[in-house]
Amino acid sequence: MFVFKKEQQVFDIKGIKIGGHPGQHPTTLIGGLFFPGQPAVRDSKKGDFDSKMALDWISTGKIMVEKTGHPLIIQVYGRTPEAMDHHIRWLVENFEGPIMFESTNLRARLRGIDLCNELGLNERIIYNSINLSTTDEELDAIRDSSLESAVVLGWSPRATSLPEKMDTIKQAIATSEAAGIEKMVIDPATMPVGAGYGLGYRTLIAIKSELGLPTCSGAHNAPSAWKFLRDPYIDCESTYLSSLVASTTAAQLFASDAIMYGSMIRTKQIFTAVSMIANAIATSSAESQRALGETMELFEPPTFE
Repeated sequence: MFVFKKEQQVFDIKGIKIGGHPGQHPTTLIGGLFFPGQPAVRDSKKGDFDSKMALDWISTGKIMVEKTGHPLIIQVYGRTPEAMDHHIRWLVENFEGPIMFESTNLRARLRGIDLCNELGLNERIIYNSINLSTTDEELDAIRDSSLESAVVLGWSPRATSLPEKMDTIKQAIATSEAAGIEKMVIDPATMPVGAGYGLGYRTLIAIKSELGLPTCSGAHNAPSAWKFLRDPYIDCESTYLSSLVASTTAAQLFASDAIMYGSMIRTKQIFTAVSMIANAIATSSAESQRALGETMELFEPPTFE
């Protein structure tokens, strides 16, 4: 298991500790809610959804947190400002943990920032994301807000090697600091299979080794555009799920402190897989600590023996 020479930062976001050495804290899992295509979504523009189904998914998430010890963050998508407003307000009333929000719509993202101020959610909200394409208008809004936490995304079409990735990440970190972000979770930008998938894992290790900052990865991106899964003989939910589990646990083994696993409809399966790998990490980390003469407190996942 990896043991980094660089001191590792740990950020507390609404009671969830993200960062540190592998095995020190449980991997945080980030489930998506209200994304297009989810069966709970009725009208993505208006933010209309099946609240019972969404509540069932949240309930499953809470149960799996209790059973495995792995924290849950819910990532909200808002297609429009109206949808973003509705989704965040509803989730704040029905979930006690941290909330991440994102959108492809600038106005929707700005509405999320405003709502964070209005409702006093600075300790609970994680902005996704700040990157090199973030507009000045958006950065000004973040700077003027009460937001403390954000995902810093290391994506650039020109960043196709590790040195280029790290340069991109450092630029995005500087931008985030200038916008007043205090707690950063660095996402190297997981690409789909065939579009650079794999460099993200290498970058995760570099981030921890060189910067010592908490990391996260969008594991669900890896199988999202993999043509193999569209083969008529292969195409089914079970093969997609197996690929998602593989990309998630790979990110976990490559020292990702938090992992975006996509739709919360797959929460039970993802938490179970991550809990199993957490046992391997715990055993390996404990042995590493003994070999190095370290006494760092480690996460002890349940074995259910």
